[in-house]
Amino acid sequence: MPVATFIIIAINLIVFFSTFIFGRVFMISNFGLIPITIMAPPNLYTLFYGIFTIFSSMFIHDGFLHILFNMWALLVLGRDVEIVLGRPRFLALYFASGVVGGLAYAFTSYYFPSNRFAPLIPAVGASGAVFGVMGAFGVLFPRRPLALFLYLIPIIAPAYIVIIIMAILQTLLALAMPFSSIAYSAHIGGLLVGLALSLAWAAGLRRYRHDYW
Repeated sequence: MPVATFIIIAINLIVFFSTFIFGRVFMISNFGLIPITIMAPPNLYTLFYGIFTIFSSMFIHDGFLHILFNMWALLVLGRDVEIVLGRPRFLALYFASGVVGGLAYAFTSYYFPSNRFAPLIPAVGASGAVFGVMGAFGVLFPRRPLALFLYLIPIIAPAYIVIIIMAILQTLLALAMPFSSIAYSAHIGGLLVGLALSLAWAAGLRRYRHDYW
């Protein structure tokens, strides 16, 4: 039973609906990840606050479509990944992907800003963590068919093909659209962590060896 997947989704939904009580601006400005708090904190308090927001930002979503796509992907992919890896490893992969994704966003926004305000713009969402789960799914179930929508055109392909396409797309979009409000660097960072951890663990999961290559 993929309990962790369901709990993460439930927490995200609770936090999302709480934005209607506390307000979107309040939630994003107080719990979103602001790059400068990590990359150039003026004091220890700001640094600790920045570290806190690396985690809190994973549970904040800006709009219905944002949380819908993230939680749907987590529901579809996370259950099998959690069952194969086990709850502790799944949680480690999920949060490690989210943390590295957040740090990747902070690093690129601070050192390669698209504009002078980029280091001050908060990032929210579970996308980095979800991309990590996606990467793990591609490693653990490479031949499982997945649907990928490119400009509303559905493409069904083996999971490893979808992951390769997504990795290339995210990289190209990050380079071609530096002013986008989407944190592509967080997606790439999370995906790489998911791939690395699942590859490191896959060899020891002999009872599921038939699901791999």
